[in-house]
Amino acid sequence: MKGKPVIPPVYMTATYKFDHSDDLIDVVQNHSGYIYSRWDNPSVVEVEKALADLEGYDRAIGFGSGMAAITTAVMAHVKTGDRIVTTREIYGGTFELMDTILPGLGVDTTYVNCWKTDQILAEIDKGLTLLYLESPTNPLLRVVDVPTLAGAAHDKGAVVLLDATFASPINQHPVEWGVDAVIHSGTKYLGGHHDITTGFVCCNAPCADRIWQLRKVFGGVMDPMSAFLTHRGLQTLALRIEKHNENAMSIARFLERHPKITAVHYPGLASHPDHDIARARMSGFGGMLSFEVASDFDGTKAVMDRLKTIKLATSLGGVTSLANQPMTNTHAALSPEAREKAGVSESLVRLSVGIEAVQTIIDDLNQALDAI
Repeated sequence: MKGKPVIPPVYMTATYKFDHSDDLIDVVQNHSGYIYSRWDNPSVVEVEKALADLEGYDRAIGFGSGMAAITTAVMAHVKTGDRIVTTREIYGGTFELMDTILPGLGVDTTYVNCWKTDQILAEIDKGLTLLYLESPTNPLLRVVDVPTLAGAAHDKGAVVLLDATFASPINQHPVEWGVDAVIHSGTKYLGGHHDITTGFVCCNAPCADRIWQLRKVFGGVMDPMSAFLTHRGLQTLALRIEKHNENAMSIARFLERHPKITAVHYPGLASHPDHDIARARMSGFGGMLSFEVASDFDGTKAVMDRLKTIKLATSLGGVTSLANQPMTNTHAALSPEAREKAGVSESLVRLSVGIEAVQTIIDDLNQALDAI
């Protein structure tokens, strides 16, 4: 056949046929082709290769969700008796894994506030198996000094994992910092349109081999259509991130001046405690921000209920602006004490800034804040 498709096709197949048994045996033994889509699928492999090239790692491994990527990557590197050092400001689902699941498997986790670099280094010095970081953090957008911490962890023989979902591969490049594996919830910026649920781990061998093996066993593989849509999303990622960055900066500046806002958390602002680190480590500050409303829980909820252009919804990273109160959904699994330690207050709003006309978003926020 002359001519090839410009767009890679969707391989909607669960299994693959062979003309000869020796060919099947070769695929099973040497991974030289496809046998079953829980192992690999051409559509999934296509997007994995594209993301690996973008992040600068040898391989990317696709999953059915960001949490599938996180749990599999962590489980691939710990066993009974091991110790994890992480930060208190990790995503709520990750915290739940480390706080409720891993202790039952004999894995200990130590939490330190992400801005206390010296204290994290002291915990690393005590010995660890895994250093798990998230930067920028959810939902306060703290930016972690990843290269310093990664270097110290490697000196102790530990593996370093980083959830870089909020930054996307456009705004920061963890491979340059010595990070062993970078995790993305592809549901967010990589897909970019609120219509898929995917996750990825980008890494080199031997991390990639261990993670792929566990994905095959756990079964958290990405489906072909989601892989196709993520691959399509990657084609416009740089363009979308440029607009997310631009819109979020304008909105952060607007909110910082608003009389009914007591604090704005955005690393692009000079007032942000990690602004200098963000300037040094990031090429753009992202489309995520959070802010504190000058009210209590009910007053903040009233603001949320007045939003029109901005959708009251969880998730983030798409073309449409979304907002939520973290204590009611993304961090609902945390106890009040744990939320307090993580800085998640009842008046905190997390805003995923979309690519709409920025004045439309500002006008919506302005009218919603009239509820106070």
